[in-house]
Amino acid sequence: MKLKTTTLLTLFIICMIISSCAEFKLYRTNNEHNGVYKSAKVDSIRKYLLNASGNVAKDTIIIKYDFNNDACWNMLDQQSNGHIANVISETNLYIVAYQNAHLKSSVFQFREKGENFNKLKLRNKSIIIDNGFLRKNVFNRLATCGTSLKLYPDGRYQFIYSDSHFKALQPDKK
Repeated sequence: MKLKTTTLLTLFIICMIISSCAEFKLYRTNNEHNGVYKSAKVDSIRKYLLNASGNVAKDTIIIKYDFNNDACWNMLDQQSNGHIANVISETNLYIVAYQNAHLKSSVFQFREKGENFNKLKLRNKSIIIDNGFLRKNVFNRLATCGTSLKLYPDGRYQFIYSDSHFKALQPDKK
């Protein structure tokens, strides 16, 4: 019995050591980051958004970006196709309602190139596939459940990491 306890304790310690030495963690404990971009970077982002979406970005830009190999919503893959279609439709309606209420804002959904996404991301035709520009120049820190960016006309920005429910569209806390 003592050998069994010692073996289990040893395995537990080994597992803890291995998990603490992981290369990186996708969830961010400090899930927001603020700063200011130079006007040249803001201009390049605006130009890319126009080319990728065909729409001129308005004053405030909000981008939701999802990363390949993310497992955030994989549990919904077990649901019916109708349920998944309904969740996609509700998400897109929520975004349209936000844009209608905030006429000086543009909202974009992007995802990284790749095929290892859940059905919510693969089947949503409103999500634009990034050619690599945003991943390289803006969304260069991985986060599970994607990252959102609020970019204001003066270059100020706010990143929201691990933004599974598109918190960037929720009212700012005052």
